[in-house]
Amino acid sequence: MSNRKCLSIKEKNLILHGVDEGVKKKDIALKFGICPNCLSDIIKNRDKIQNYDSSNSCSKRLKTCVYEDVYEIVLKWIHTMRDKNVPISGPFIIEKALQFAKALGYDEFQGSNGWLEKFKRKQGIMAKVLYGESKDVDDNDSEIWITETLSKL
Repeated sequence: MSNRKCLSIKEKNLILHGVDEGVKKKDIALKFGICPNCLSDIIKNRDKIQNYDSSNSCSKRLKTCVYEDVYEIVLKWIHTMRDKNVPISGPFIIEKALQFAKALGYDEFQGSNGWLEKFKRKQGIMAKVLYGESKDVDDNDSEIWITETLSKL
């Protein structure tokens, strides 16, 4: 059985506040039920913890998105395509994400199925059946969108 304890960002900030007030580290570790090594890690990551902008005070991980601008652009592109009633598939989303990442200079970006699943879960995107007339995506529309809309972002 594991004795691991996962502290929230709020609790970690309380720990840092206690350290700043001069409370003994041993007492802080006992109060929060953590080992001294964990306390040292929290102190070492002080800047990340204190600068973390969390809307959810129960958050336990310092989550950051490396390619946030790619996320935003792909999401806007998906909304644009859905507004035009254009069917889009997972592989097509990945392909467009790779194109946008390359245009933004992220040569190391890899749009995998795992990335797509996390993206869809984070953004609340679900597969839907579109009604009405189906339209094919014109390559010119994609190029125009990339040059006009992407450059504005």
